[in-house]
Amino acid sequence: MSESRFRLPGVSQQNKYVHRKPRRPTHLPRRLTPPPERQGPPDLSLFLYAGLVLVLILVVLAVPYVIGYLFEVLF
Repeated sequence: MSESRFRLPGVSQQNKYVHRKPRRPTHLPRRLTPPPERQGPPDLSLFLYAGLVLVLILVVLAVPYVIGYLFEVLF
C-alpha cells in the first residue's frame, strides 16, 4: 500500500483570495426603511467624579502610612 487513498491538497500552491460582496442573512426580513438615527455618546461624567472620589479616599488613607514610614526610616 504505497499509495494512499486520500489525496492531500497541494500545500505549495497559494489559494487565491476572492472577495465576495457581503450578503444579508436569508432568515432576516429585508429592510425597507433606513436604520434609525444613532444616539449621542453617553454622559460618563458620573464615572469621572466617582473615580476622583476613590482617588481622594485612597490618598487620605495612604498619607498617614507614608508619613509614619518616613519617620521610621529617617529617624
